Amino acid sequence: MPPLQPFKFDQSRYERPNQTWVCGRARDGQCCLAGPDARGGCTATTECHPLRKGDRWHCTRPAFQGGACEPGPSPTGECCRAIPKCRPIRSLRSWRGMAVWLTVGAALAVLLVALGSPRAQRWFSPGPLAFAHESLRQECAACHPGLKGAPAAWLADTNGAHSARVHSELCLDCHPLGGTPLQPHSRPAGELARLTRDSLARSPALVPPARLALATLIAGGAPPAGEAVACAQCHQEHRGRKVGLKDFSNQQCQGCHAAQFTSFAAGHPEFTRYPFQRRTRINFNHVSHFGEHFNDPAKKAFAPTTCTSCHRTDSRGMAMLNAPFEAACAACHNDQIKAVDDKGLPFLTLPRMDDSLLDGPYAIGDWPEDGTTTLPPFLALLLSGDPALRPAVDLLRTVKDLGALPKNDPAKIKAAQAVAWGIKSLLNDVSMHGQEELLRRIIQAVGPLTNHLDREAVVAQLPADALIMAFGSLTNLEKQVKDFRELGKAAPTQLISAPGGGKAMPPAWLNHGGWYRKAGDFSLYYHPQGHQDRFLQTWLRLAADASRTANPDAAKALFKQLFAPKAIGLCAKCHSRDDQPGAPMGMVNWSAGRPDPLNHPVNRFQHSSHLSLMDDRGCQTCHAMDGKTGGDYSAAFAPGNSDPRVFTSNFKTMDKAVCAQCHRPGAVRDDCLLCHNYHQGRFQTLQHRTELVVRAPTP
Repeated sequence: MPPLQPFKFDQSRYERPNQTWVCGRARDGQCCLAGPDARGGCTATTECHPLRKGDRWHCTRPAFQGGACEPGPSPTGECCRAIPKCRPIRSLRSWRGMAVWLTVGAALAVLLVALGSPRAQRWFSPGPLAFAHESLRQECAACHPGLKGAPAAWLADTNGAHSARVHSELCLDCHPLGGTPLQPHSRPAGELARLTRDSLARSPALVPPARLALATLIAGGAPPAGEAVACAQCHQEHRGRKVGLKDFSNQQCQGCHAAQFTSFAAGHPEFTRYPFQRRTRINFNHVSHFGEHFNDPAKKAFAPTTCTSCHRTDSRGMAMLNAPFEAACAACHNDQIKAVDDKGLPFLTLPRMDDSLLDGPYAIGDWPEDGTTTLPPFLALLLSGDPALRPAVDLLRTVKDLGALPKNDPAKIKAAQAVAWGIKSLLNDVSMHGQEELLRRIIQAVGPLTNHLDREAVVAQLPADALIMAFGSLTNLEKQVKDFRELGKAAPTQLISAPGGGKAMPPAWLNHGGWYRKAGDFSLYYHPQGHQDRFLQTWLRLAADASRTANPDAAKALFKQLFAPKAIGLCAKCHSRDDQPGAPMGMVNWSAGRPDPLNHPVNRFQHSSHLSLMDDRGCQTCHAMDGKTGGDYSAAFAPGNSDPRVFTSNFKTMDKAVCAQCHRPGAVRDDCLLCHNYHQGRFQTLQHRTELVVRAPTP
């Protein structure tokens, strides 16, 4: 193939299209070889530059211009054919360049005008916002901080990782997601590593399908440990009003997972102890109740006919809540809680003291001839509120019988005297100043009570008459206490008989609980008023938090007394105790498990949409009872067992195949986000912001 244009000097007029100016005769095809200079000036002189060979000059005009001319050069070597001057013209490339620059300039001018317009943000928006963010459509700077500055800042706002991090922080202003919000699943890096190891141990990594492998490759796989994941990586805006910001495919979710699988039915790991991750908060043994208790003819009438007799869904239809005590339990257990006996809780009491040793220099004044042998926990804790009495209380805790003190231990004898006068001072001050003095003493012992309900519950409306009836026989109490405090004079020990003449309180007075005294001793007792007795609940909670009390050992002893398996009120019969950091005795669970609106667990399940799908087995379609776990279930609630993670359920672990019957490709949804929360932890998902508008009154 011949070349498009010959380039030998004697065969072609070589044009230079990259030059701004070309010869004025170029349009006629007669352009000169020299061409114009850079400023558009004509440089043409003659048709050739003669060449001297020997003693003669020869014409060098090229062949395409006619070859050597007939006249030839002059004797002096000058060409005799001059080229007329022309007016150089701009090249086509130059005109095109000028057109481009003019277009760019005009575009920049229009852009600058548009950027300064009030509608600039609307014009440059990449698309409409999703419905949830539609109220921000006129406030781009709410999510794009660069839009608050000059147009140059807009470009900086698109700077990759920096932009993604800044924008994510703005998202978190309205959507707080816990302490590590931008970590995968909002969990710390160390916890994620542990969960990954556990996941691989339960389900070794499978060979992912081609589509999933491709999705993982495109997405880049899991981010390095500790690296933040920007919100916009999953939640992409400006795709339309009807686009859901939380709609993701399984490929998007599994793209970062170490164990990848095809679908829920094919490859998803089998359930492990699902849905039970801890023991129930209320000790209700389904196996023993349905296998034994409800078979009793006397209790058969109270037996529930279906699971929904005791369980209802919450307002969202997610969790199954327990029916209240009055509806589900009171028929059998209310009388047990209110059982009348002589085992009330001794709150204020005068224990028996060794009068043979507590006399003379250790005298204690008027004192009952009989009573309890040790300091009751309530009294020990109240006395410990006085720092001067605390060592004496601790020392007497090792004495099994205060009525038989060791004769060769002066320290314990002196401690017994101090405790005796401390008890009498307490009774005197309460009788003089009423409930406020008792409340002050309680606060000294257990710490501040900021809740007014707690302040009312700890004294349980103690009436003055009950105090008088219990300790009214101490007729010299005020004088003896005054002499001991002001003069240091201890009245001689004198044993007195308890009031009441041995007559017992009729049981009818105890049916509804409250304060009472027994005939034959100097004690004031409390009997629970039924289920959810505020006095018992409050004191159990205060004693459980022993570290904040004046005497942790006394608080622990009180807790053990109130929470013993057969303690009055029978709280420990049904209510479990969980370990809790900072509370040595743990936390008593007063109610069954209820969903925490701020908690976002790994799994979620909506019961309300499944209730109509059960067969004749009812809830046991999915929750099959394990009849062999009755004893093991109860063992988890035995005294000393306070770790809720150690338990045996009355129900078998759910089988994944039960769910996979419906949730499979082509049938019911089986995407990851149907059953799992991506963001996990305890946080409020949306921070509502409402401006308070205060209007001036209308004249």
